[in-house]
Amino acid sequence: MLILHLSDIHFRKSEIQTAQDPNFHLRNELIRDAAQQCTRLGAPDVVVVSGDIAFSGDPEEFSFATDWLERLCGACGCSMESVFVVPGNHDVVRNLADRNLVQMIHQKIKTAPNPNAEIMRQLSDPDARRLLYESLDNYNQFAQQFFCSLLPPDRTRVVRDVALNDGSTLRLWGLNSAFVSSGYDRQGDLFVDPASFQITREDGVVNAVLTHHHLTWLRNARELEDHLNDVAPLQIFGHIHTNRVDMVRDYVRLAASAANPDRHEDGWEPGYNLIELDVSGGPTERMLNVRAHIRVWQTAPGGFQAKMDRHSSVFEHSIRLDNWNSSVRPLSSLVTQPRLAEHIPEIMAVKEGNSTNVLRDLGLRFYRLTFSQKLVIAGRLELLEDDDMRLPDYERFRQVLLRAHERGMLDVLAEAVSEAEQR
Repeated sequence: MLILHLSDIHFRKSEIQTAQDPNFHLRNELIRDAAQQCTRLGAPDVVVVSGDIAFSGDPEEFSFATDWLERLCGACGCSMESVFVVPGNHDVVRNLADRNLVQMIHQKIKTAPNPNAEIMRQLSDPDARRLLYESLDNYNQFAQQFFCSLLPPDRTRVVRDVALNDGSTLRLWGLNSAFVSSGYDRQGDLFVDPASFQITREDGVVNAVLTHHHLTWLRNARELEDHLNDVAPLQIFGHIHTNRVDMVRDYVRLAASAANPDRHEDGWEPGYNLIELDVSGGPTERMLNVRAHIRVWQTAPGGFQAKMDRHSSVFEHSIRLDNWNSSVRPLSSLVTQPRLAEHIPEIMAVKEGNSTNVLRDLGLRFYRLTFSQKLVIAGRLELLEDDDMRLPDYERFRQVLLRAHERGMLDVLAEAVSEAEQR
């Protein structure tokens, strides 16, 4: 398996699609380098983006990100169905997050004796959770096309399963570290919510966790670190714009370079990662083998180069996995936990091998239609319900796709989308 990992792309509305865009050449070189590497390593099975897709959470920035990611995927030989995203602080609309009512909730969490309990209390209140997540509406509209949107209290993290080479499962967990983010962010003052501490171990499942803010930026970092070290052999972070690879007995932890860091910051070093994974050994001797290719930009002459691990261009590590027999497939705990039931369509919708899943492909095409086109199709096919009118737009249309899936109407919906695309 190959994972293409990007972080902190920072598409800025004032720059994108202008002749003066200072990062146009850099982004073009990143695509060219990634395409060359994927010619050698194979097409990525997953493209993960660990936050800060936009610069100020503007819809035009997310629209540009969609087009750029499509170009990147095409160059690397994979489809947009491979994309998996989490939000960062720059994906937050700050003038919404900085409002007095929102800041009152942030302060309640930050000053609480037990922040996790306070987060649970706030997410249990419909008004409070809407205020906490409203600043991520533009991000969620973008993320919905990949089935990565978030909606509290039950969907505050995203999950996707991908098959590993021995038939076991790589389970991607995307955590949200930006729900208490605003213009008042301080290091060590952000959080992940309590659901992040309920990642479970399962036979035949390897957990990989993706979140934007590095542990050094989280108030509940020690608790999260202890949990992840127990359950997640692969841990991926962004935000700090500095690449780091920690290879410990039970895990590999990657902190990413920014794809587009601010050119005025110290140690300016754009980069991205390619992560190879495979499982070796028999049922009682299973090892997860990790090969991380850290690509960093150099100047004069310019180009992406391999970061060296002493004399090697690859950071390699092997992690002992639990015993597993491929002939025994226990029921996933994700199915047996009712509060995670909304994740199941995302797991069902995963791209397997080279076959294209209808639901993911349709989600991407449906996303490209105008709001009025989507509304007309949903109404004509009777895929909207009265309660949907109280949901954010992105969630309303997510429900349309899932109902079409549940009612066996994907072909009918696909035909309607095709007709709309031709108009």
